[in-house]
Amino acid sequence: MALREAILGLLSDGPMTGYEIKQFFKNVIKHFWNVSDGQLYPTLKQMHESGLISRKVIRQDSTANKHVYSLTEDGRTHFEGWLKEPVTKFEELKEPLVIKVFFFDKLPREEILTHLRYQLDLHNKILEEFRNIRKPTRIGLRHSSGLIGDVGLLYVEVRILWLARMIELVEQDRVTKKHALYTEEMVDIGKKFLEEIFSDMPSQEFQSWMKKVLTDIEKGKAQRSLAKRVRCKARQPGEA
Repeated sequence: MALREAILGLLSDGPMTGYEIKQFFKNVIKHFWNVSDGQLYPTLKQMHESGLISRKVIRQDSTANKHVYSLTEDGRTHFEGWLKEPVTKFEELKEPLVIKVFFFDKLPREEILTHLRYQLDLHNKILEEFRNIRKPTRIGLRHSSGLIGDVGLLYVEVRILWLARMIELVEQDRVTKKHALYTEEMVDIGKKFLEEIFSDMPSQEFQSWMKKVLTDIEKGKAQRSLAKRVRCKARQPGEA
């Protein structure tokens, strides 16, 4: 990922401290790109030394000095050139969950379901975070940040539906080594499904189906929550 160029893009709107830059990566695009302090601050130092950015040190008596970074003309030229270049390579996706799914045949059925249900709950939480990114009222977000939120929402929602389908198939013992998870017919349905997602006016049939799926997901979450409370209560000492 182009960390230098992302920093230059942020500074093109005005000076920022290292902490403010870090907050952008931490709060706005953390699910797309995670940047540690060990990456960020050495990169800022290198960019300053190479003349892409300037640095102003503000002395503070009660705390550490504040470093404020600004874009130089060389930095602006570099950023604008980078921004105009097309992205010609598809970045590989490193998916720990997908690798784990690959070996699911080595696990008993209940452990597979535990993995999938945990992921389903996690994805629902992440979905709310992407919805917040799309809110125009958040301070410091540019109008195009909503597009990032759109990508995140679509990606997570499709994964939620995939997880819900996986749980259903595993519960019904319909996942086997001999047959593919999805038939060609189901793949074609998936294509139509994506067309509906990207449509400005999804069909009434699709909207009704989505409402049913999301209702089933919420019911499943409630049932798992109740089952968890019952198990915890059963483990308490002194209970009959």
